Amino acid sequence: MNERIANLVKAARNGEIFPECRKIEYDDFDLKLADPLRIAKRLSEYMEAQPCYFTEDNELLGMIHFDGSVEAELFPRTGHSFFKETMHRFYCSAEENLCSFEWQHSNADFGKVIRLGLEGFRREIIEARGKYLGDLQHLTFLAGLEAMISGIIRRAQQYAVECRKQAFSCKNPARKATLLRMAANCAQVPEHPARNFEEAVQCLYFCFCFQPDSIGRPDQYLYPLYQQDIANGTLTKEHARELLQELFVMIHGWTHFGTSNADKGAESHFAIGGYTIDHRCAWNELSELILDALMEVDLIRPQVSLRWNKLTPKAVLRKVLDCERKDKNKRIALVNDEPRINAMLKNGVPWETAYDYIMVGCNEPAFQGGISLGGNTSNIVRSLVNTLNKRREEVLECQDFDAFYAIYEEELHHDLETILNYSNRFNMLRSRDCNILSSLFMEGCIERATSITQGGAVRAKWCANFMGSTNLIDSLCIIRQFVYEEKRCTMAELLSALDADWEGHEPLRTAILKQGHFFGNNDDFSNSIARRFYTSVYRFAKGRTDIFGHYLCFGNLTGYRTHFSQFGAMTQATPDGRVAGSALLFGSGQSNGKDRDGITSLLLSVAHMDPTGVMCGNSIMNLSVDESTVQNEESFEKMVALVEIYFKEGGLHLQLNHVSAEELIAAKKEPDKYKSVRVRVSGFSATFVRLEESIQDNVIARTVNPV
Repeated sequence: MNERIANLVKAARNGEIFPECRKIEYDDFDLKLADPLRIAKRLSEYMEAQPCYFTEDNELLGMIHFDGSVEAELFPRTGHSFFKETMHRFYCSAEENLCSFEWQHSNADFGKVIRLGLEGFRREIIEARGKYLGDLQHLTFLAGLEAMISGIIRRAQQYAVECRKQAFSCKNPARKATLLRMAANCAQVPEHPARNFEEAVQCLYFCFCFQPDSIGRPDQYLYPLYQQDIANGTLTKEHARELLQELFVMIHGWTHFGTSNADKGAESHFAIGGYTIDHRCAWNELSELILDALMEVDLIRPQVSLRWNKLTPKAVLRKVLDCERKDKNKRIALVNDEPRINAMLKNGVPWETAYDYIMVGCNEPAFQGGISLGGNTSNIVRSLVNTLNKRREEVLECQDFDAFYAIYEEELHHDLETILNYSNRFNMLRSRDCNILSSLFMEGCIERATSITQGGAVRAKWCANFMGSTNLIDSLCIIRQFVYEEKRCTMAELLSALDADWEGHEPLRTAILKQGHFFGNNDDFSNSIARRFYTSVYRFAKGRTDIFGHYLCFGNLTGYRTHFSQFGAMTQATPDGRVAGSALLFGSGQSNGKDRDGITSLLLSVAHMDPTGVMCGNSIMNLSVDESTVQNEESFEKMVALVEIYFKEGGLHLQLNHVSAEELIAAKKEPDKYKSVRVRVSGFSATFVRLEESIQDNVIARTVNPV
């Protein structure tokens, strides 16, 4: 990393990279315009009024923040007033102890704008108009998109003019040449297609602020121009690395310094590797350069996932895990193409879309130019609690586990229906806002002449996230084992213990905790219960869609918020030995030592738990290992082999922590001494001492596994 990039990194980490927003006055008559035209007009005026900010260390241009005075970027929902109102009412609010409104992630199709330029988007708008002749609503939306294109192009031209102006007075010949090159880049992109790698990265840099979430698969859409320029001698690997690092600096700096999310990694997340459209391994020399460039810069964002598949060389897996163990900022995770793409294909997503999936936010799958819908975190344990309480008379009559499970499945499907209904209502509330800026870059919004908030995207998936799925599976195991098979207690006795929150029933709880069959030990008993549960979920979801017509899948991440703790606080004691009010589990793993048979069994249990693929949504697997495991070369090589086996067996996701529980407990007691300790949480990384206590406790409770 050279001095120029080092200066930019320092500025980004100090919150000094983006310019302050310049407030402007809008014409009140704009309120008479249809929303798409009002939004496009005001956004264009806002951008034109902002300073063309850059320093002597910049070679890329386009940093801008929006101030909320008009509906702007989709990811933060800046200026989306109806969304703000909905957030105030439903965010982190556990409706019926079942559903909570959450965020949504998406990805602009940056590869498309690099290939076609905004002039190509304009041609698509003109073509779409032919479908909507006489349809004023759709024509108005298309007019707003076209006006937005003009505003973005004018903004790029402003930068070109400012660069030429500074070049005219610049005394340093090298910097003058760079300024003229920067001006030429902004004159070309994003209006026209990028002709070389530098223009492509400039286009990505400039457009990122219009949808500042994931950058998708940069190792794929940037690769043809990288190859071209390396081959013809107009680009060096060193300069390509610098451009990528400057891009990462801007992405890190976009999240406002000093906010509660400033130390978190999931504000931006992208993918490397995966498949190509012709079914080949997509890992290439640019994938490696991107990873190396990221490792050199001391930044928290963006974070990256390797998309592993059966064609991924073991050397690539080893390199990524080697980078992961050395990355103090904890930016690296791994996902498995095989189960996820197969689930997409089974649900009608064509290969041409499925192969190109990406990772956004907290390890959530989405598509390039698409959105991850849902945004609904749910208490899946409620279905069991309702079965045991509301249908107690029926339960007490059950003679075997199958009869009990039939009643339970009815309650499960009832709750899943309610979860879907809440999600549809949440998305209809979101739809009251019209989005123009980000919709421009979303596949389908031009063709359908519809805002991304109102179902315009054709590349979308729906997902709800379960809190407590491991608690639920464990509880079903205990009911089957203790009540019906081993007959160590009656159902009435178990229900009495739960009603009393185990008080007076301590011997039963101790026996359950010591001798119960729990998920994560790769035994047929618990594995079969997990598969049975997820098959029940699949039976509900099969053939169903959300309100916008997208297939249903599920996950188990909690995001930045403590939904698992909030739901747990309102949930009574459960048969797995959990006491009333204690936090539920999230993710696919186990905790508190219930995974007694070691790391291999834990990973194999997770790999085999879902034969249907219904959990190929926002699912995470947290794995904590000894620090010595990753530092000792022999045990590290064993871990690489184990991760490969896990993925070959069907494991979907993996992220590692290698910080001891003792160190984390000490950090809770004396946070000032451990300010630099970072951990992986729920698909994202964060500074441990800044996490909420319930999340800290969850990280500590995860079993640390030696290899």
